[in-house]
Parts: sequence; structure tokens; C-alpha cells
Amino acid sequence: MDVRDLAPAMLALGQLFDAANSALNGDSARIRVQVKATEPGCFQITFEVLQTLGAQIASFLSGPSVTAAANLVGLVVGIPTGVIGLFGLIQKLKGGKLDAATPLADNTVRVTIGTESLDIPVTLLRLYQDVAVRAATQKVIEEPLNKEGIDSFEARRGAKSVVKVSKEQAVFFIKPEIPDTTLVDDTRRSAFSIISLAFKEDNKWRLDDGSNAISATIEDADFLDKVNANQISFSKGDILICDVRVVQKQTDAGLKTEYTVVRVVEHRPAARQLPLPLQGGAEGGAPPKS
Repeated sequence: MDVRDLAPAMLALGQLFDAANSALNGDSARIRVQVKATEPGCFQITFEVLQTLGAQIASFLSGPSVTAAANLVGLVVGIPTGVIGLFGLIQKLKGGKLDAATPLADNTVRVTIGTESLDIPVTLLRLYQDVAVRAATQKVIEEPLNKEGIDSFEARRGAKSVVKVSKEQAVFFIKPEIPDTTLVDDTRRSAFSIISLAFKEDNKWRLDDGSNAISATIEDADFLDKVNANQISFSKGDILICDVRVVQKQTDAGLKTEYTVVRVVEHRPAARQLPLPLQGGAEGGAPPKS
């Protein structure tokens, strides 16, 4: 295998075990993935778990709060005796979803896939549901199988094959899309100066509230009709007073904020002359006598 094909796959494998360790152990342990060539063209991968607290190193294999390296490997790739791991579970689902999950005793859960039921460790279900783990699993499979001449991905423990994924099955491992979650949906009145206009459909205007520049979709049809009919013209320094809807969502990529101008309340042209003081301090009074 070309080293340029091998390196991304190995990096992805390291990322997968980092994500799996983080999902199950948090900060209580860290994992290191090492590669050792046993013969030309053959690589053996070893795994080592080190707890971050030195006083716990002697007991980490039996400690209930830490999933040890051997168990972590089994949860990800499976065990030759037929115990399913993350790869095998994703293969069974064929890119679909679990139909049901019923908690059982001894930290296991019964998952239902169509008419088939399967008892798995709760820790395996946690890996299956973890977004970072699923993203890393996708990379482990896609990196080699997207290359020409590579037809399958296979994990072995000793001489026994644990899991084998064909090129056609790679689509099963694509990380499911996580729907966005709306955190804030609020409409408020704000004043903006105009940075740039957009006259094409669905384009956004660039506005500035005095502290931050934003991109906003204009939904006020009456206002847009007047702009398109040249009934409203703009100059530098003009102000729009608007009712603005602000929607903030939690997404896979992080926090996302969307701005929509629901209604333009007032278009206030930039001041072009100094205000004239009025006699008596009242508006509309007579001009001062000379």
C-alpha cells in the first residue's frame, strides 16, 4: 500500500480510539496508538492506556470507572469469539437507525433492529451514539476504501478476522446528520447602518449595529418593493430601524446565528446639516430674530 494511502487511515484510526476513550473515560485516562511493522507489508497495532492520575496506574485494569485498552479495542472492532463491536453494529444497521433500546441488568441494553434483537454493553451503545466517535469511524473506513485498488477493510486479532468491511459497505459508516437544536428565537427592535446591499433573491444585506457586522435576510416585502421601484435611495450613514428576528442554533459545527429583518420600521437618512436651535426650546417655533 502506498504510504500516502496508509498514513491518513492510520491517523483516522488514532482519532477513533482517542474519541472512543474520551467518550467512555473522559479525562481519567489517555490512550496512545502505536504501530509496529512485523514484516514487510504487514503492520501490527498495539494499544496502551495510561491514567492521568499517577496514583491510579496500578489499579486501572480493574477499576470500574476506566475502560481498559483491551476492552476498548473489543468495543470498537469486536472479539473473534463473535462478540460484536462498533464496526459490526454499524454493519448490521446498514446505515439505518436502532428501532428500540431496552435497558437490561449488568450494564447491558437490548437493541432492536427490525425483527432482530441484540444484547450489547451500554458502553457500546454510548460509542454508537457519540458524534465524534461516529465521525472518526467514518474516516477510518473511507480513507482506505476510497482509494483505487483497495477493496476491503479488515481488522484481525492474531490470525482471526474480527470484522471485514467491503467497499460497497463503506456507505453504512457515513456519520448520520444530527438535526440542529434551536436555543434562542427572539424578535427585537434594533438600528443598523448599511454596509452593503443585495438585490438578488435570497441574498443577504450586510448591516452594522454599531458594534458588530451581521448578514441579514430582508423579509419585509413592502420595503423591498419600494427599493426595487427606486422609491427609496440610500446614502452613506443612513440608518434602518428594524424588527429583527434572531435565531441561534446548536449545530454539528458549533453555534450558528441567523438574522432576519421582519419589518423595516423606519429609514432614517444620514444627517446632512446641523440642527437649528429653536427659540424657547420648542419645536416648530419662530426662527431666532437677527
